[in-house]
Order: sequence, then structure tokens, then C-alpha cells
Amino acid sequence: MGYGYEPRGNDGDRGYNSSRSSSGYDDFSRRGGDSTSSSSSRDYDSSRGGGYGSGTGSYGGGDYNYRGQGDSYSGRYSNYDDRNGPPSSGGYNQSRSTGYGGRDDTSRGYGDDRQRGYGGNYNDQASAGRDYGGGSRSGSYDYSSSSGSSAGRYDQGRTSFESRGYGGGGGQSGGFDARSQQYSSGRYDDNSHGGQTSYSDRGHSGSDASGAYKRENNDRNYGSSQGQANRGYGGGFEGRDTKSFGGNGDSNPGDSRSYGRNWDSGSRDNRNYGGNREGRGYGGNGGNRGGRGGGRYGGYGGRGGRERVERGPGIGEVHGCGYEAVGDSIMDPRLQDLWTGRAPPMDVNPEDPELQMETRICRRPGVGTEGRTMSMNVNYFSVSLDKAPPEIFKYHVDVVHTPEDESTQPQEEKKMEVNPPRVQRPLPRSIVRNVINAALRQYEAAFEGFHVVHDGMSALYSPSKLEWNSRDFPNVNPDGPAPNDPPTGDGRRRRGPRTFIVKMKLAEAIAVSSLQAHYDNPDENVMPVLQSLDVVARHLGAQRLVSIGRNFFGMKKTHELKGGKELCWGYHQAIRVAEKKLLMNVDQAATVFYEPCELMKLAMSALNARSPMAVRDLCERDMKNLARVLRKVEVVPTHRKDRKRAIFGVSPDRADRTMVDIKGETMSVAEYFYRKYNLRLQHPNLPLVNVGSKKAGRENWLPIELCDVAPGQRCPNINDLDTAEIIRQTSQPPSARRENILTQVRQAGFENDPFLNAFGMQVGQQLERTDVRVLDPPDVQYANVSERPTGGQWNLRDKKFVTGAVLRNWGVVVDANVDGREVGNFIGTMVETAGKCGLVMECRNPLVIDRSGGQRGEVEDLMKTCYRELEARGDSPPQLIMVIKQDKGSVSYGRIKRTSDTVLGIPSQCIVASNLRRANLQLCANVCLKMNMKLSGKNSVLREPLPLVSSCPTIVIGADVEHPRSGMGSRPSIASVVASMDAYSAKYIGRVAVQKAANDIQQLPHMLRDLFLSFYRSTDRRPERVVYYRDGLSEGRFYDVLQTEMRALRKTFKMLSDDYNPPVTFVVVNKRHHMRAFPVNAGDADKKGNVVPGTVIDTGVVSPHRFDFFLYGHSGIQGTSVPCHYTVLHDENGMSADELQRLTYHLGYTFSRCTRSVSFATPAYYAHLAAGRARFFLYEGSSDTASMSTATSNSSTFDFAGLHKNMLDCMFYV
Repeated sequence: MGYGYEPRGNDGDRGYNSSRSSSGYDDFSRRGGDSTSSSSSRDYDSSRGGGYGSGTGSYGGGDYNYRGQGDSYSGRYSNYDDRNGPPSSGGYNQSRSTGYGGRDDTSRGYGDDRQRGYGGNYNDQASAGRDYGGGSRSGSYDYSSSSGSSAGRYDQGRTSFESRGYGGGGGQSGGFDARSQQYSSGRYDDNSHGGQTSYSDRGHSGSDASGAYKRENNDRNYGSSQGQANRGYGGGFEGRDTKSFGGNGDSNPGDSRSYGRNWDSGSRDNRNYGGNREGRGYGGNGGNRGGRGGGRYGGYGGRGGRERVERGPGIGEVHGCGYEAVGDSIMDPRLQDLWTGRAPPMDVNPEDPELQMETRICRRPGVGTEGRTMSMNVNYFSVSLDKAPPEIFKYHVDVVHTPEDESTQPQEEKKMEVNPPRVQRPLPRSIVRNVINAALRQYEAAFEGFHVVHDGMSALYSPSKLEWNSRDFPNVNPDGPAPNDPPTGDGRRRRGPRTFIVKMKLAEAIAVSSLQAHYDNPDENVMPVLQSLDVVARHLGAQRLVSIGRNFFGMKKTHELKGGKELCWGYHQAIRVAEKKLLMNVDQAATVFYEPCELMKLAMSALNARSPMAVRDLCERDMKNLARVLRKVEVVPTHRKDRKRAIFGVSPDRADRTMVDIKGETMSVAEYFYRKYNLRLQHPNLPLVNVGSKKAGRENWLPIELCDVAPGQRCPNINDLDTAEIIRQTSQPPSARRENILTQVRQAGFENDPFLNAFGMQVGQQLERTDVRVLDPPDVQYANVSERPTGGQWNLRDKKFVTGAVLRNWGVVVDANVDGREVGNFIGTMVETAGKCGLVMECRNPLVIDRSGGQRGEVEDLMKTCYRELEARGDSPPQLIMVIKQDKGSVSYGRIKRTSDTVLGIPSQCIVASNLRRANLQLCANVCLKMNMKLSGKNSVLREPLPLVSSCPTIVIGADVEHPRSGMGSRPSIASVVASMDAYSAKYIGRVAVQKAANDIQQLPHMLRDLFLSFYRSTDRRPERVVYYRDGLSEGRFYDVLQTEMRALRKTFKMLSDDYNPPVTFVVVNKRHHMRAFPVNAGDADKKGNVVPGTVIDTGVVSPHRFDFFLYGHSGIQGTSVPCHYTVLHDENGMSADELQRLTYHLGYTFSRCTRSVSFATPAYYAHLAAGRARFFLYEGSSDTASMSTATSNSSTFDFAGLHKNMLDCMFYV
């Protein structure tokens, strides 16, 4: 399919033939403009590749001969032969990199082992040579020349530059001589796009015709002659203006933000994207001709834009999967039946030795080397053990209730006892910690003055061995005597204060030297010493502050939220082992606590009531919601001094109707409190809370109005409004977060901590510094244009989807109070925008079902009505329903998605009513991104090949298990698995399942088999490799889940065929960590002070042996950016650190519903979204959905509505 693409700056024919019929990974040919002629042909053919060099300086001239198959593609001089071009051809002689030959009578083309260079003459067969002459016969570089102006060749065979030059002088003679450091006319480009530099400074478009600039300082001068400009793009003679994107061509400083420069038609125009003979011509704003010979893609003329973008030709429409020329189809009829699903899965013996084989966690293969290096501060602090004792002694601790004294038990009760004593439940951690602390106070002499520490559960550590190996400490009383209890159903009372027995026994002596041994030997078990040191470092904080996991909160800095909740700030602290050193990770933390207040405040919020007087008879839904909100909240009775009690539930009836038996007399709870305490309840219309037991007959009822919420309790019930407010309050710029972390370390007082001193630990006060690398972003390719993202972002302006869906039959459901004209205007804008984006809307007037127009019923009924009318409306089946909803509420959203995804079987697209009034092109374009993918289109693909994925049929899998949030009751977990369906990783489909709470995916073999069969149907190829991104795992679960899910993968392979066993790379994705990095130099940060996208950290603060790295995949929108932590647990594909890091980073640019790179790998992100969407498919009780599966979790039964069969191949979750 032909696309008219006019680069401007020339009057010749510039048709681009961009058909993409075969593969999605092998397009590196570009046929650009002749830099000296205004009438040459510039046909573009991207079906397989092409040459860059030519004898006259034009782009892309040259024959193409792929692997000696004789396929010829227009050109004159530069035959391209994949492995061994003839001596006179200027062919391709390269072991594994991408290169593009030029014309030379003696060479064999490009001989570099790892880098990319483009075009021109080349006279070197060494390992690092390349041509920067832009295809000119003259104006080349001769390394051996002292004058820098040889006859037209460039020999860099012995240089040490590692550059990526794109183009160079257009017909100029001479160049740069590395020995003499002299210049002739012409230009040399090192890691630049036109302007010569001696370091990696990314020069763009040096414009001094008399010679290029050699830059000595790494100041990011982009091509100016004198080296003084800071970030000057395009260069003049000086270009000294800060952020000057250009220069004038005279002695004046460069115009602010002028992109382009000398000799272009828009010279001196502000925001001019011109550029003529070198670099990447960026079009032209004031000048309509654009840049003429510009760099990698040629001058992209046009009306300019708001920022510097690097654009090139598009890919055309993408048809097919991209694997047509790669791999082989299955010829065996038996295997065809298995892979098409016509035959049932093969039987697999669960005792098969291959399934029982242990999967070993792989080691780090090395660190990455790609990218630009810089330094970062990280929120880690050094930990010294120079004064530590040789051994730390661990004692096992057991806390049990003191048995009731039989001598004080009445004889009548002794005679009546026929049942054995009931088994005691495990004690809560908060109680155990208090009991151990009480034992240390009561029996202080037994610990000989040593500063012992404990973890609040079962481990106590001492810096020296105690005199005893085992000892019991009886009658430990953590809270003193308690008064009589409130009334219970059977009138039973507790006898005296509760006391405990604390039993301690020596468990082991831990050698501190094992830490040093672990640095050299990865098999050395270092966990015992790490756990002990972590407990030591945390002990003082746990005594003084409220401890939640590894976070500490002082409860002084708070922000009130609605509904009896407050946001509290604190800090996170953890000991980590890194490369040859021990570090302490400290970060800012924030979480939501219950506000110490009357319990009535929480109850009114749960009932959405303004006051208790407004509460009348409660319906079943209100009672369930109240019980959910108050469950496990600890309260203190206000009618007497008493210890904290946890709420187990609420009464089914009001306080004046709930009856109890007190010494044989039946009365209401309201009457009991009046008789016993002379308290007349103010709100007997409210239910009661049970602080006794969940078992029937053992309840302990308290009125809500007589309870206060105990302080220091974390609140698990967070709604959408809370989340939005938390984000607003906790988002801090990097500089503020950095200072807060340093302040927390100073306030923690580690240098004066008696427990740290007792164990010989010293904590540094300064942030650690480590080296990082910044990877280059990929080019994002659309049908008509490609673009290099800036700061992880780009836009849809003037771009068309690579595969635009066709929308023939769709409807709009209006479930909001909006004006009909607003709906009509929005639909018109949507249709117009869709056409510009390449989403073909054959139906420009959709069916509209408006609730305000007489249609009645809930939104589900309106959607079903719309579907029926769409079925009767046209020849094509219904394809999509757009729902305009009143607000962003998750309840209505869940009902919409459940109806469309499980009942109707067509995608839905929600629009909030408030967005109708601002229906601009940007909003509508973002909606089109989602709609196109839901309708099986493809928005964009990457220009560069994806490591591993593009070279052979590879399935990229994302997997996640979403557990119910705390406070959601006993709901089951949702497992989701998604998989790529093409060579571009542009299309994914998913499977979801409900399961009991567990970390591993219990139905994984069947879910994977379904996805593998879909991959075969989409590509006509079996996956030859597997890349598996697993989200949602804590470090402690790595080994167990790796074993379980690798067995599931192997079982899947055997279900497909006996001889099928592709290699697997298993990667864990983790966003829930506390590593933060801060650029040392302001010039290395983005405009908000954050780390730039593509930053990789795989040294300094990572595991000394595991294959892990941190990657900043995105540009932070607000606050401090959070990297993603990737750990490669198993790698049968033998990927290098560079390959896996580049694959993971570039996958972040394939996320389809926005024009930004995302924070973690797209497959894992999609799996996370799919699991979240499937949460709406879960019902407590029955429903009217088409297909159901049932899951039981504790005492509740849930129905799970599976995906409609029509949605199995749809990206329903975007």
C-alpha cells in the first residue's frame, strides 16, 4: 500500500512503498533523499531491508541480496549480502550486528561486531570501523591521515570510539583526523547525528561548514562549533543560549528553542525544526522546505511542532503476525490436530520424572553494558560490622496462656465438665510482643544485663550466650487486672487477670562470618545472620513506635480523612545484602489508621448516614456493609476501664430487640445496661457489636455508642476517594523525598541506639551512590510515520494505527443526566478523531439508548436493550457498546463490565459524563486507542527488533494473582494469564480463573494450553521460546512458586505434544519495594527532577549473585518515580543482561492504551489489569450470568461469571 510522504527540501518523487506483508522485526532499510540532486527518486521499500550507502550521497541506494537468494531491490552501488559480499560489492561482512553497506572497491562493507553505522564509503575490515560520510565519495575520514582530508574514505579500524553516527557531510571533502586532532571541511560524527564530538554527547546537526566541532566536555552540546552551548540542537558558531535548540550561523547566540539551522528555509525562526545537510532534519516551521539531507530518516519537513521529535517513515498497514518468514508450520497431521484443538490434550502422568525435576534459580550472567552511564544517589545506607561479636545466639520463644487454677474452680463446674479443654488459637502478634516485653521487665536479672532483642513472635537474639539454655518465665502479666466483662449469652465471666507463660530455649549460634563467606560463595546460607541483624536494627523502633510490617509510625504527623480515618507518615527500614557490603534501606512510608474516636463515627460512615437519629430499620445490604467495615476493629468500652477487644460482627437486630439471658432472666441488651450501669442508651435503634466470639452462644454484645476506637490500628478499608486523597498527600518531588529520608535517619538516632551498639552495628548517615545506565528508547512506528519518544512520551498527532479496526455496528447507552446535544457533539468528535487515527467507523450514526428519553431500568437492562436493537439493526453483529455514566464510581463500572464481558460478549467503552463537555481531540484519541485494541486492531509496533522475540516464534506471557484486599472479607483470589499473539508483542489475549487464596496459579496448565493453541491459530507457528513475566510474588515465595509454575509449564508442553519442550525464561516483576534513586546532577534528571526513563541499576544495590535489576520504564507524572525490580529466577534461553534489560524496557513501549511507556513490563501489566477486571465477575450468591463457576472461601460461597466465548480473543481489559 502506498503512502505519500513528503520530507520537504526537494522537489523530486518521494513515494514510500511501505507494504509490510511478512515480518515484524526486520525493517531497517530506508531509501532517503539525494543530498545533491533535487530530482532523484526516493522510493521506499520496507518489506525486508535495504542498503543505506550509495555513490552519490543519496539514502538507501543499492542492491539487496539476502543470504544469497538473489532478491534484488533497486539501487546502484551497494549490494547487500547477508554474510559474504563479493570484494567489489561493498557488501555486508558482519558477525551479528545490523549494518548497511556502502560503495568501496576494496572492502566488504560493514565489519563491526556490535554497532550500527549507516551508509557511505568504508575502507576497513577491522572490528570497529564504520563510515560517517553519508554516502559521499569524497568527504570521508582516513584514520591514518595527518591532514584529515583523504580521498574519500573513513578508516576507523583502530579507534576506540563506540558511536552511532547517522549521516554526515553532504558532499563535503575531508573530515577529522584522530591522531592530529585536526579538521578539514566536512564533518565527523561520534554518537551524534551530524555534529562531531569526541564523547557520547549526542550532537545533532553541526552546521559549521568549515569543520566540525570537537567537544572536550560532556555538556550535551548538540553540534555547536565552540562547545559552549548547553543543549543546543543544530549548532551555529556559538549557540550559547541555555536550552538553545539551534544557532544562527553567525556569531550571535542560538535562538531559544530553534530546531534546525543554517541553510534551511526557515533559518532564525523560533521553534524551527529544519536542518539541511547533517543530523536529523526535523522539518521546518518558518521554512516550508524542511531539512534536506537529514540524518537517519531524512528531513521531515512540515509545520513543525511543540517539541523536538525524531520522525521517520511509517511501516504501512500491518497484516499478519510477523512470523510468516520465520519458523516452520506443523506438517504432521497428528500434531496439527493437537495444536488446533481438534484432538483432546494428551494425557500426562503426574509422576513423570521431568515434572518432578527441581528448577534451580539461575545466577547473574554478568552486568549490562549498553547505554549512557551516570551516577545516582539511592536511599541505602552503609552498615558496618567491624565491632560485631563473632556469634549471635538465637533463642526460640513460645508464649502460652497460663492454665486456669483448678483449686479456684467451683466444684459444681468441675462436675459438669465432660468435654476436653478447647484448643487455643494462636495469639496475635501484638499480644505476643507485649508479653515478651513484660517478661523481659519482670525477669530482668535472668538476662544478665545484655541488650537482647526479639522479633515479637518466636525469636530472641543475644550478643552473648546466656547462663541457661532453657527456662520458663511464669505469670507474665502484660496489662494488669481487668474488671468484670460485659454481658454474654450464657452469663460466663473471666476469672482474674490474664497471665502467660513465656518459654525460651537456645536454638542456635549464628556465625557473623557467614555473611562474608556468602559474598564469595552463593550457596552459603546467609538468611539466619541477615534475619538476626534486621531484628537488631528494628528493635528500638518497635519499642517506641507503632510497627506495621517493616514500617514505623510515630502517630504525630497525620492528615484527617473522611469516615473516622487518618493518614499517618512514618518510615520504612530493612537490612539488605548487596555486592560485598551490607546496606540499610530507609524510605518514607505512609498508611491509613483508624482515628482514635467514637465507634459511632465509623458506623455512620459505613451506613452513609449523617447522624444516628437518621438510621431507621437497616436492610440486609446495610448490615453487611456495617459488618464489613467494623470487622476486626479493636475497641475500648467507655462505661468502664477495660482492655481492648476486637469486633467479630454485628447483631442482626437493634439493641432494644436483642435478648440475652442473665442468671435465668431474659432481657434486652438495652435493658441490661440500664439495670447494671444505670445507662439509658441514646440510640437503641442501632445494632450491637460482638466482642466475644464468632461461635453461637458465646457472643459478647456491646452498644456502638459505648465503644471508642483504640489508637494505633491500621485501617484496611480504603475506598476510591481515600486513595485519591492519599495520592495527593503523599506525592512529593524527588528533592523533598530525599530530604525527608535523611531527616528520618537522623531522627531514628542509629548512632545512639544501645541495641545496635551492643551487637557492634554502625549505620552510615549519607546516601549510597551507585553507577546506572540509561538505555535508548525504541522508535514507535505507526502506519504513516515513526517517532522516537522523548522522555518516554509521544502523541497521536498526524498518526494512523498500523491496523485500524472497522466499526460497522455499535451503540451508545446514556446512563447519566446529560443533554442530548452534548451526546451528539461527542459522537461527532469521536467519529472525526477515529478517522484521523485510522479507526474506520463505517457506521457514523450509532444507535443511542438514553435513559432520560423514556428508557427505564438499570444500566444492565439498557445495555441488553441496546444489544437487541443492534442485532435487529444491520447485517453485521453488534461490535461495541459505549456507555456514558454519571461518575467514576466503581460499582456502576463493575456492573457495566460484567454485563458486556460475561453476558453480551461484546466490548464496552465507558465515558464519564463530565468528559462530554471537554470532548477535545486528545481525549477522543485516547478513547480510540482503547477501542481499536478491543476491536482486534493494532495501534503501533516498535521499529527495532525485540531481543529473542523477533528472531523466532516466541510467546511472551504475563501472569498475576490478585488477592482480596484486607477488609474485603473472605473473597477468593483471581488468577490471570495473558500471552502475546504476534512478533510485535502488540496483541495479547488473556484467561482468568477464580481460586482459593494461594500464591501459585492453580489452573495454570489448562490456561496456558488454551493460550498456546491461540498463539498457533494466530501465527501458524508453535512457540519456540517462552518468556514468562510473573507479578505478585514476595521474595520469600520465589523458590516455591518457581517450582510449582515451572512444573505447570512442563505439564502444558506435554499436554500439547510429547516432543515439545521450548526453553523458558522466568522473570519476577515487583513494584512493591522501597528503592528510590535521585540524580546526582540536575542535568541527568527530567524536568521534574526524576530519574529519566530507561535507567537501569544492576550494580551496587542489587543481589550479589541473583540475576536482578531495577528499571525505570516510565516518566513519573507526579511525585517520585518508582522503578520496577526484576528478578530472573530461571533462564533456559541464555539471555545476557543487556538483552533481557532491553527487551523488558522496550516492551513498556508496547502498552496499547496510552502514548507513554509504562512503569513495568507490558505483559505483567496486562495480567494485572485482567485480574482486576475479573474481580467484577465475582458474585456473592446467585446471578443471571451465562456461565458460572463456584468458589468457596471460608464460610462464603461465590459465583464467578466466566468470560463470554466471544471475548476470549479480545483485549477486554484495556
